[in-house]
Amino acid sequence: MAVDIDENEQNDKLKELWASYKNYIFIGSGLFLIIFLVFNFLSSKKIKENELASQLYQEVLIEKMDNMEIIQEKTEILKNNHGSSPYAGRASLHLGQLLSKSGAHDKSIDELKWSSVNAKEISIRSLAFYTMALNYVVLKDVPNAKISAQSIESEGFEALKNDLLGDIYLLEGNTNEARKAYAAALIFYEGRNDLSQVIQTKIDALGK
Repeated sequence: MAVDIDENEQNDKLKELWASYKNYIFIGSGLFLIIFLVFNFLSSKKIKENELASQLYQEVLIEKMDNMEIIQEKTEILKNNHGSSPYAGRASLHLGQLLSKSGAHDKSIDELKWSSVNAKEISIRSLAFYTMALNYVVLKDVPNAKISAQSIESEGFEALKNDLLGDIYLLEGNTNEARKAYAAALIFYEGRNDLSQVIQTKIDALGK
């Protein structure tokens, strides 16, 4: 009998709690459902945007160099509409490299400035600075070439960076610093046949 009374009291308390808090429970459940739906929508939208960005980037890569205008148009779409994706920085770097190969060094530099700042991957930013420095070397703009080379951040690019700095110091007429930079690059390239031979040839050309 006492058990029945206890159960009735518990049921009454549960009914009271439900009556008091049911509105809050409904509101909380509704908010949770809305958040869940919004999260799924945004996730789905991001996946679709990444897929579109990836497709555009692939189209940029396979486009022939003769169709530079098409490459530029698609790269601009990636930069303007998909700037948060890694594909925008990659496409900008690719375009900058193509412009450099075609001899349009000033245009290449302008493009590479975007990727060197906005690319999401540090390796892409480093490659942008490297290519930018090569453009400045061709233009014999030593100060900007040096700034660009020294802005390379990726640890994996240290040897490439030092070799480039050696060329820049040599262009500047600073043979001592050029020798140091080449020597630092040689430590990494040593034993890698062609690469080490190229660096060693540069060092030998400087004399003692």
